[in-house]
Amino acid sequence: MITLTLDAQPSWKLTETLRLGGDESGPASFVTTASLEADAKGRLYAYDKKTQDIRVFGADGKFVRVIGRLGSGPGELRNAEGIVFARDGNLWVRDAANARFTIFDGDGRFVSAWTARFCWSQGAWSPMPDRKGRLIDEDCVVGDGRERRTVLVAYKTDRSGVDTLGVTPTCGDRALMEAGTWITRAPKMTSYRAIPFFPRSLTARDADGAVWCVANSATYEIVRLAPGSKDSSRITRTLARLPVTTATRDSVIEVIEAKGPTELDFGRIPKEKPAIDRVTVDDQDRLWVQRATSAGTMAFDIYSKNGRALASVTMQGCRTSTWLPFVVRRDQVYTVCLDDDDVQYVTRYRVSR
Repeated sequence: MITLTLDAQPSWKLTETLRLGGDESGPASFVTTASLEADAKGRLYAYDKKTQDIRVFGADGKFVRVIGRLGSGPGELRNAEGIVFARDGNLWVRDAANARFTIFDGDGRFVSAWTARFCWSQGAWSPMPDRKGRLIDEDCVVGDGRERRTVLVAYKTDRSGVDTLGVTPTCGDRALMEAGTWITRAPKMTSYRAIPFFPRSLTARDADGAVWCVANSATYEIVRLAPGSKDSSRITRTLARLPVTTATRDSVIEVIEAKGPTELDFGRIPKEKPAIDRVTVDDQDRLWVQRATSAGTMAFDIYSKNGRALASVTMQGCRTSTWLPFVVRRDQVYTVCLDDDDVQYVTRYRVSR
């Protein structure tokens, strides 16, 4: 095991180069943007969960086309969970409600559908293309006694089969997740809502199928767990904990109760923010670790696959949520921001060293 303790690192710069959104209707009207992608030509693909379609914009921001629509026919989507480009240039969509992958070519033409028996709906789908051209993901297998195990799988993009890579490494524990969730039970339904600022476990997969694991986001500690191996890299950093101010807490409660009293126990909202907000891996196998700053901006620490510190970078002028998409493709950052009225817009930032 390699343990790296980080104190300082070079600074990169993020420069906003594109902003789309704010239209009352049409392709630049974003409501529930669930996934973002970009192709080799710099075209932006934004999947909207409400309309079940993918809007394509050129590198200059001009609208190009719409891919898909609501339905169950060829090229249609019922409850898609995310989009990703495979290394062969085809765009894959995971559609749990239609029990299949839907595949489009780089120009948005329907290629084929691949029927799949998923164990569950993932909500937000973010697989990782590997060096063999497969898509690394996780699902479950049913063993003896009908017991289900979560495993890493690799979908062959020629649709010839699925490779099982091993049992998914365990990250965090269920007790932490339950402690950070408001659970409201009613005779006909049980609802679950994440408690703002509560620490939780976070994961991100890389192109080797390894999992970057934050067991408890209250502390800055990330471990890389390779399938079937005990070897790992560990990254640690000591950070001052940031308080959840009274104004921030009141603002969060106001949003939650905008439609009426919820009777939730707001005393469970922590008084301090987590050390880590999000982890993600980009198309160059670099790990991006998002953390909050005292100035209220977003900061990222970037590491190589072996855990070597590469740089830090700050994103300004974007108010967002960790539940909204954030992807890095070819040194371009794509994410969803919110205006003062919580209307979504999509932004692109250029990474400069």
